[in-house]
Amino acid sequence: MTHDQLIHKAMKWLLGQGCAVVITEMTSGVTETPDAIGFHPCYSIVIECKASRSDFLSDRHKWYRRSLDNGMGDQRYYLALEGIIKADELPEKWGLLQPSGRGIRIIQKAKNIYEKNWHGEITLLISAMRRIEGILPKGANVRCYQFGYDKKARATLGVAKKETHE
Repeated sequence: MTHDQLIHKAMKWLLGQGCAVVITEMTSGVTETPDAIGFHPCYSIVIECKASRSDFLSDRHKWYRRSLDNGMGDQRYYLALEGIIKADELPEKWGLLQPSGRGIRIIQKAKNIYEKNWHGEITLLISAMRRIEGILPKGANVRCYQFGYDKKARATLGVAKKETHE
């Protein structure tokens, strides 16, 4: 399974967890670019997708992984195929997810992290809002909307909107 396929699974899983907004691989002027981050009304969930063991091992050396308060997400997960990451190798309070059929299986549940990069999350959300301004039709019920500034952009923004009955 490729990195992009893992990110797609992460996006779908986050929407299924009740996240109202899901952003994937979007740069925003902050150092951390989560593979997927979902914003639930009360908390955020970050998922880092690892298609290889070497990618996971190199991730440990990023400065925002060295301390809980440097990273984004009230809950943080790695999503990887079986055998790439062992549960006892996870950073403090991180959880582990694995693809399972068409869905995702929780191998180890993440613990809530109260020390986080609030500034980074707000910057990411503002960046996403600025990019979608004027593109969505009024009243659109959008689950997954892809956008980008150039042809190479892969960023995705998923917006869950409640149905209204008149």
